[in-house]
Amino acid sequence: RVTRDQFEVRENVLIHTPTDAEFTPHPEREDSIMVWTGDIGMRLPNGELYDYSEVLAMMKTVWREMFLTRSPLELTEA
Repeated sequence: RVTRDQFEVRENVLIHTPTDAEFTPHPEREDSIMVWTGDIGMRLPNGELYDYSEVLAMMKTVWREMFLTRSPLELTEA
């Protein structure tokens, strides 16, 4: 199950920590995202298996909550 607390922000990139997937959303285009899929879709050593569409959906939710309310200047300073 994908949850918000599985995501970290590093230099304006959202990281899904269980899979090391990286999402770099474009701050001015809501649906423009560069994705590094990491281990999404592969069974992890702990037995977990994450579906791409579920991880992507949660990433979009986290992105909207964390970034779309901040100015570009705040994003570069984070």
